[in-house]
Amino acid sequence: MTFHDAPHPPLLAPKSDDLLRVVFESAIDFAIFSLDAEGRVTSWNAGAERVLGYTETDILGQSGDVIFTPEDRTAGLPALERGDARTHGRAEDERWQMRKDGTRFWASGLTMPLSDGSGFVKILRDRTESHLAGQRLSENEERFRLLATNIPQLVFRCVADGSRTWGSPQWVEYSGLDQPQSLGLGWLNAVHPEDRALTLAAWQAAASTGECYVEHRVCRAADGAYRWHQTRALPVMSAYGEETGDWIGTMTDIHELRELKDRQDVLVAELQHRTRNLLAVVQSVATQTLRSSSSLESFGPEFSSRLRALSRVQGLVARAAESIALRDLIEGELSAHGAASRMEAVQAEGPPVTVPTLGAQALGLALHELATNAIKYGALSQESGVLRVSWTVEEADGERAVRLEWRETGVRMPQGETPRRKGYGRELIERALPYQLNAKTELQFLDNGIRCLIRVPLL
Repeated sequence: MTFHDAPHPPLLAPKSDDLLRVVFESAIDFAIFSLDAEGRVTSWNAGAERVLGYTETDILGQSGDVIFTPEDRTAGLPALERGDARTHGRAEDERWQMRKDGTRFWASGLTMPLSDGSGFVKILRDRTESHLAGQRLSENEERFRLLATNIPQLVFRCVADGSRTWGSPQWVEYSGLDQPQSLGLGWLNAVHPEDRALTLAAWQAAASTGECYVEHRVCRAADGAYRWHQTRALPVMSAYGEETGDWIGTMTDIHELRELKDRQDVLVAELQHRTRNLLAVVQSVATQTLRSSSSLESFGPEFSSRLRALSRVQGLVARAAESIALRDLIEGELSAHGAASRMEAVQAEGPPVTVPTLGAQALGLALHELATNAIKYGALSQESGVLRVSWTVEEADGERAVRLEWRETGVRMPQGETPRRKGYGRELIERALPYQLNAKTELQFLDNGIRCLIRVPLL
């Protein structure tokens, strides 16, 4: 309670009747006292003793200026207050006052001249709690303002149906809608037309859930691009746990997160596809190896060797996005056999070119079969042998392809006809590569070594 709107109390006469004295002494929440023309205390009620700490014996005849803070006394405010009361008939104030023990409290006061001109009456009430609560509220509002105008999110205040009452400067700058344009549901003009119904539905549901959550696209005024935002809002609660009717929310840019999630979904689907495909390849390798093996004892080492080759290719595939450097594929397979071969007899050359990851698996297995054969029977098993792996890029009829040649020379080939029985490596080169990669292949057993041509279309 302040005195701004209170009716003027009747002016006290120097001598009060009994009823007025009872009222005067019963108002223990109010300090009521009188002063003479020089500001000395002439009366002091029980409320004054309770609020200010001075007994009637302490204060009567003393200057009433002692209830003012030192800085206010130095500034001459007690005399100015009495002067204003004399001139205008009343003087109201809201300021810090002093108790007898030196502590301060915030008081709301009213000073009026006595009707006979002999002095003044002053009514004072302790308003410290409400003043501090107001200060805390102002400080909280200031902290909210600083936070809301400095965080990267778009902050807003609204009512329960989503009607805006305020938008942060970041919102105005981002959306291009000023405060008047954003008020009410005007802010929806920045939301993508396809997302507005979803957004309104989220606000309708918020009344029952106590929270608004929606992901929608918001137009960025700088370039007209719609970017995904996550909007969250909660009701503001009073100190007593009651809703105030005010809601506060933020809009956070999650566009990159959405793109990463979409990319992750694609990668998961690709991983599942590759896993199924890899299992099928392993099954095929096992079947073909078993079919071409002369015994179970020979099956084990051959199958293990091919699985290691498959593992090397998968390592390259795992690190690649959509394509693999052909040189990495070739050198990786040759290096894997380096400890058991004459690597000084190997030449590998060709321009930078990449092959699709989908084709790298089959091509890597083919290179493994060629390298294994070279170590066991070909150029890398004989001192006079030389292995040259070269590749070029060709373009014909609008098609771009890589042409790889595996050429072994200086090899003493076994006497007799070309082997009639096709092993796994030959099946892979002559049948699997054309089927899986639309490749064109040619495998020749020449007098001085093997020559293998593989032409793979590039995407």
